[in-house]
Order: sequence, then structure tokens, then C-alpha cells
Amino acid sequence: MYGKRHFTFQEIIQDLHISENAAKAGLFRLKKANKIITPIKGLYVMVPPEYQPYGSIPAEELVPIIMKHLNVDYYVGLLSAGLFYGATHQKPARFQVITNKRVKHPLKFGDVVIQLVYKDSLEGLPTKDFVVSTGYLKVATPELLAIDLFKYSARAAGISHIATVLSELAPSIDENKLIELAERLGEVAQIQRLGFVLEKIDVMEDEEKKQKIIDRLLEYLKDSGRPFVSLVPYI
Repeated sequence: MYGKRHFTFQEIIQDLHISENAAKAGLFRLKKANKIITPIKGLYVMVPPEYQPYGSIPAEELVPIIMKHLNVDYYVGLLSAGLFYGATHQKPARFQVITNKRVKHPLKFGDVVIQLVYKDSLEGLPTKDFVVSTGYLKVATPELLAIDLFKYSARAAGISHIATVLSELAPSIDENKLIELAERLGEVAQIQRLGFVLEKIDVMEDEEKKQKIIDRLLEYLKDSGRPFVSLVPYI
């Protein structure tokens, strides 16, 4: 048990050779002292002293533990994914995770709030692994992130906020991969919206990259004969 960042109730009993009552009493004391949290029934996560004032370890360290325990697919998405590409300068109030498991309410542990956004299938979606102290964190690639920002625009604080993120994310986007992914997912409408918003961004550090994406999208959309779409999906 020593040195482990997380454990289950059964592991406590088996590894420490104690009774259920003794385990429950010990866990109660640790929880009361803010030394552990219980993100999922039967799962306990240690909270180091430096994080105890916040009531939890950081979301990016907690998510891999929870998702592995639940055995569900996931990836960090939307504004939270933007953080990993330097495209979200202000840390979102909620850590946003896309998953194929339906959860009605956000998971809250002290100051940490994890918002789970449901998507029926995550099979084959491109993600990138980022190393965190608790393992590997799956994060949407820039291309998947760009599509999701428009698909779930209400969760991304609206078009103006998306434009701000996109202005920083664009240099990381491969326009050919973006088109291929949108076609495969049946989300071509989202890259139409993306192209429109990119055109409206006045100032970007990499104007050449911005124009390269716009030109490629225009070429593709012209050849495909796609009809016009509204700027946001729910209009």
C-alpha cells in the first residue's frame, strides 16, 4: 500500500490484513483530515499535503485514475484541451472530459470540478497522450478539438470564446487531417463554421497558417458542393 496514489477498499483489507471495520474506521479518519477523496464508490485517492487545502489533486491527475477504474473511453476536450496546446490562457472553471459514459452531474471534489460531456462513440478518434504524475492523460488532437469546439459550442462558452481559442490553436492544426477527420465523422458542417470564424479573426500571430487553412477549406468545400450552414448548430 505504501507509495500508492490510489487504492480500492478490497486492496486495503488484503494488503494490510485488517478487518472491514478497521478499514472503514481508518478511511473515515483519513477522509476527515482531507488526506483522501472518494471519487468513485470503493476507490480512494491520496491527497498530498500541498493539495489538501484545495480538497483534491488536480483534475488532470485525477481523471486518468477515475477513467481507468471505470474502464471507459475518454479524452480531455473543449476548453480544457486547449490548455495543453497553449490555446486557453484562462483556466476553465470546469475540467471538460468527453466520454461514452452518461453522467448527469459534474464530479466535484473540493475546488476541482470535472464536467463529463457524453459522446456515443469514441472509437478511432485521434488523441494525444500527455504524461502526468498518475499516468497518461488522453487529450483531443488539435483537429478533433477544433471540430468539437463547434459541435459543442454551448459548452465552449460561445462563438466569441471559440474564436479566441482558435486564434491560438490554428498553428497546431493540420488542415488535411482536419478535413479527413470531419469527413469520417460526418462533421463537415463544423469545418464550414470553423472556416468562417477563422476569416473573421482580425489578428493572429501566424497569418500565413491561418490563410493556408482557409484556402484549403475553401478548395475542399467548393469541390464538395456543400450547402450553407448556420454559424451555430442550434440556430
